[in-house]
Amino acid sequence: MPSATIPRAITSQEAAEALRQQLGSGYKVTPHSQDKLTVSHGGVAFASVHLARNGNATAFHVHGGGLILGRIVNEFGIARKVNAAIRESLGTAHAS
Repeated sequence: MPSATIPRAITSQEAAEALRQQLGSGYKVTPHSQDKLTVSHGGVAFASVHLARNGNATAFHVHGGGLILGRIVNEFGIARKVNAAIRESLGTAHAS
């Protein structure tokens, strides 16, 4: 499971907008709550992003979605791409 910690508090709306800009129009970014959003690309590639705020830091945990084989493929594909986009678009990140 790819993850990154950004050393500031970030809302799910702010994260969604940053991911939309970083990933481009081929990806659909959907916030679901204050601590969860989904990123999808095509019909079967999607990832869930969970935000965990701790003081002035936000940890992002990215999981590939799908059933067994699809989840494994998405864990190594879209989940890693989304994690890289989080690190690039939201500032200095620490890998977890």
